[in-house]
Amino acid sequence: MLRRAGPSLRHFLLERKSSAGYSSYASEAKMSRPVQARRLEGIDKNIWVEFVKLAATYATVNLGQGFPDFPPPDFLKEAFVRALSGENHMLHQYTRAFGHPPLVKILAQFFGKLLGRELDPMTNVMVTVGAYQALFCCFQAFVDEGDEVIIIEPFFDCYEPMVKMAGGMPVFVPLRPKAPKDGKLMSSADWQLDPAELASKFSERTKAIVLNSPNNPLGKVFSRGELELIADLCEKHDILCISDEVYEWLVYDGKEHIRIASLQGMWDRTVMIGSAGKTFSATGWKVGWTVGPNRLLQHLRTVHQNSAYHCATIAQEAVAQGFQREIELYGKPDSYFVQLPKELQQKRDWLVQSLDAVGMKPVIPEGTYFLVADISEFKSDVPDVPDSTEPYDSRFAKWMVKNKGLAAIPVSAFYCGAHKNNYNHFIRFCFAKEEATLKAANDILQKWKREKTNFDNQFWDASSKTQASHLLGWWGNVSSVLKSNSCIIRDFNLDKNLPAQRLKHYPAPCLAIGPRDAGLRPINTAEGRGRGERGQKMADSSAAKRPKGAQAEERKVDWRRWRQERKAEKKKWKEMKLLKKLEKQRMRELAEKQAEKQKEEQKEDKGRHYTLSVALPGSILNNAQSLELRTYLAGQIARACAIFCVDEIIVFDEDGEDVKSVEGDFEGIGRRGKACVQLARILQYLECPQYLRKSFFPKHEDLQFAGLLNPLDSPHHMRVDEDSEYREGVVLDRPTKPGRGSFVNCGMRKEVQIDRQLNPGLRVTVRLEEPQKPEAKVRKGTVVSSHHPRTVSGLYWGYSVRLASCLSAVFSECPFKEGYDLSIGTSERGSSVDQAALPSFRHALVVFGGLEGLEAGLDVDPNLDVTDPSVLFDFYLNTCPSQGSRTIRTEEALLISLSALRPHINEAVKTPSDSCGRENH
Repeated sequence: MLRRAGPSLRHFLLERKSSAGYSSYASEAKMSRPVQARRLEGIDKNIWVEFVKLAATYATVNLGQGFPDFPPPDFLKEAFVRALSGENHMLHQYTRAFGHPPLVKILAQFFGKLLGRELDPMTNVMVTVGAYQALFCCFQAFVDEGDEVIIIEPFFDCYEPMVKMAGGMPVFVPLRPKAPKDGKLMSSADWQLDPAELASKFSERTKAIVLNSPNNPLGKVFSRGELELIADLCEKHDILCISDEVYEWLVYDGKEHIRIASLQGMWDRTVMIGSAGKTFSATGWKVGWTVGPNRLLQHLRTVHQNSAYHCATIAQEAVAQGFQREIELYGKPDSYFVQLPKELQQKRDWLVQSLDAVGMKPVIPEGTYFLVADISEFKSDVPDVPDSTEPYDSRFAKWMVKNKGLAAIPVSAFYCGAHKNNYNHFIRFCFAKEEATLKAANDILQKWKREKTNFDNQFWDASSKTQASHLLGWWGNVSSVLKSNSCIIRDFNLDKNLPAQRLKHYPAPCLAIGPRDAGLRPINTAEGRGRGERGQKMADSSAAKRPKGAQAEERKVDWRRWRQERKAEKKKWKEMKLLKKLEKQRMRELAEKQAEKQKEEQKEDKGRHYTLSVALPGSILNNAQSLELRTYLAGQIARACAIFCVDEIIVFDEDGEDVKSVEGDFEGIGRRGKACVQLARILQYLECPQYLRKSFFPKHEDLQFAGLLNPLDSPHHMRVDEDSEYREGVVLDRPTKPGRGSFVNCGMRKEVQIDRQLNPGLRVTVRLEEPQKPEAKVRKGTVVSSHHPRTVSGLYWGYSVRLASCLSAVFSECPFKEGYDLSIGTSERGSSVDQAALPSFRHALVVFGGLEGLEAGLDVDPNLDVTDPSVLFDFYLNTCPSQGSRTIRTEEALLISLSALRPHINEAVKTPSDSCGRENH
């Protein structure tokens, strides 16, 4: 890539000392310069920072973060101590950058046996700073600007931002749960890919797919059939597979972990990622690795040597000794790879029972040390909030930390923004904890279970016969039925069943309590009350044992208070009903908005999201000897810019005319004056659609021959009956009804009524609504920005014209907030365009000189203290090397240069229209 060797124009503008009048601009430019790189936009928020802080603030049992709170195995700790305190002092220094030789050798030997192939430790294995850095190396090495990477949801949350930082676009496909049979608890195996949906995500832009098996957070272990489906699609579309297998040894219930690289045709396109932190329960050591073909790993090594470069030597030595032990004990009962999953499976089952008892619905994981639980049944305890942007599971997890002292992670954090609310009723627990930690969690859950029990034991205590008798005496409006260990209250006033936990809050006249076989039924009597036979006997028996004064006192009821309580209860139920109705409405509106957003995103796929600007001196018109020739020359420039889809033309002054508006007067043919104004006026005239020119261009001497020029015939130059989604128009001075929009002349047989009121005489871009009624007197449309057809539909929609008083003003008065991020100067003294490799960009600028080249513009520019124009540009190119003529006119240079640059620009903009406390691999 031919980049400039000297400082940029921005540095010259900021550091220039000569012009006091310009120093204030330099100060402002320096203050307004953006600090954050664009690739960091939208990925600054982190779920782990928030929930780690919550867990630290409240006295909690932390089952949220994914790390063991028990130590690594003794043999591994002893190996670390030997490496640390041994006589080999070289273990305290740098080792091989791509992996400590003993470690890469044992990894090659170990995984070579598992894959059934011989691995070269120096080319097929690379050690990284944890699996996290291995993922970073993969995305940086393989993903280019505009590449798509398929990510299976739920996904470990770093995948999306890493893809976006590399310039790629993540494409998401979810695992969809299927209801289990016979009322059993759901398993992670019940979450499956839809083959048709997965296949639809592959396109010509797809570069890679990320596979995480066993999956965090779900614990799913992909079956051979599922892996073969993915492998077939990878081969069909010739894409890479980044296989995150950090939990490869943590599988349960006899499940087999199959490495996708072992399938036919997948070795050459797969990078396997592993982690000593998960393998040996030592997450703080940060030792990870990649295994794959040299043709892929050579690019990972390039990223690694230019980022982390090296991993801790002593930790690598200890991990190497750990693998040496495991390769000798592989498959035997004493192997840590056999013992650890057995221990964790017991802890998993214990946590499943605890969560199931409290009313959560755990999804039994086949692998990892994570467990996902469904919290849908808890919305009565923690109601959802209508119109909240925060997913429900996130609010629930925060509530649980603060009110129950138990920390978990919301599963919506493992989904993209568009899918968060579809899976917002799950939370994730980590069961790789000490027994004491899990027991403390179980105690919290058991206490919670007691609080949620369906009846209060005090009503059935044998010593509370007085209370029971009193309650049984007042049941004219209510009948309750006891079923095993639960009590269902029937309120006949409201004609609905009530939650049993409300029983103790009801006043006595509302309740009737008794065992299931009491035979309680409402009986209408002349007094308006009814009693079941057995219930009456119980009440009478209890009443007979009490003094009459106590009976009379107990029968006194504060009816006013009771009615107020009932009224408040009814109001509360109505509010809950309204909240549920509002929540349904919100979810429906959210789904509609999401569908509309997806529709817009699909449309944006067709759009062009970069701009191309051209700057040239107005003095080129002075080479023409008559007004007719000057007009013809301007027409050639306009046609060239339209052909190559130029979005902005800047006419700058290299002769000191100092003009800032096209409203200036032309001072005579053949004179050196106002050439910039005339050129700009003709360019604007030609860009304007023919049917609008009378509205914007009154008769002028500069334009007397412009009507003879060949038209640009751009997409926005429409015929009267031509059908198009967009049209240019002028707002008419016509009265409209209140609340209605203005009328616009869009060059059609019918006028267009837009969606807003605008001042007459404005030029607007209108998006016509479909379908249109043929019998309607006017058409309907919406006003959009002038760049909307380009960014959404990929249409070339003409150019804007800007005047610049000098060469430096071309840069300093840029209309784009972030400025031009790619600048190209053209000159016969530049480097050959054939050798140029342009970087990706959003706003490119190509600058042309006049008869005397760009040097003439430097001489008269008061803001530049340089003599070599090449230092002003990112690239300084000769776009026509080995030319046959000693001179090339500017209008010729424009065509030649844009033609030569076009393939380089197309290559650079292969971008579709369309992401502390962190849990690490």
